[in-house]
Amino acid sequence: MLIDGFDSPPTFMMTYNPPYYARLIEGAGFRKTQDLYAYGGHISILPKIREKLEPVALQIIEHLQVKLRTLDRRRFQQDVEAFLDIYNRSLVDTWGFVPMSDAEVRYVARDLKHLIIPELAVGAEIDGRLVGVVFCLPDYNPRIKQIGGRLFPLGFIRLLYNKRGIKRIRVISTNVLPEYHRQGLGLVLMHGLVPHALRTGIEEAEFSWVLESNLLSRRSLEKGGAQLQKTYRLYDWDPPEGSG
Repeated sequence: MLIDGFDSPPTFMMTYNPPYYARLIEGAGFRKTQDLYAYGGHISILPKIREKLEPVALQIIEHLQVKLRTLDRRRFQQDVEAFLDIYNRSLVDTWGFVPMSDAEVRYVARDLKHLIIPELAVGAEIDGRLVGVVFCLPDYNPRIKQIGGRLFPLGFIRLLYNKRGIKRIRVISTNVLPEYHRQGLGLVLMHGLVPHALRTGIEEAEFSWVLESNLLSRRSLEKGGAQLQKTYRLYDWDPPEGSG
């Protein structure tokens, strides 16, 4: 639930609710479990973030012999499924994560195929094996608003036409296989993403969502100049004893 940052519209696939919802939820006995943050800013923050990451990223690339690549247009469906598989496997031990089934991965991959710009999805390979991914989506929300949420008969054309004309992206996820955690591959992926993002002509970027407890990602974004723009809250509820 959104609890702070009501002064700007949400990006694609992020939620919105009126400010008073939090008061109602908390008044009903729900308590905070974890906050999720959305960072963002003008495109000018990306070179600054890359500059902060570069010395370490280059060392890691050399040490682990990392090869970076974007989504392969020739095998787009397979690549999207592979990227989602990395997403699934990398978050197994993450608080609150529920993995997708194989059928869900295939279903989501089919949908994302129409939404992704291949250059905004970067993978890291070691010895020819995909071990980490970072992917972004254009912020389709302004276009969804323009078509009134109606895809038919012609709304879907207006939604998906000239995706590169959308000037805001959402950096959705950076994921690395568990056996490569804490080796800096997330930094390498972000470092590799920046040149591709700049070439698409975007003007704004949002990084969401970032767990409150993910201090490494938060500090990296803040050092690069990203601003905390929105806070979302997850709630839990323990029923009183004897409530049935």
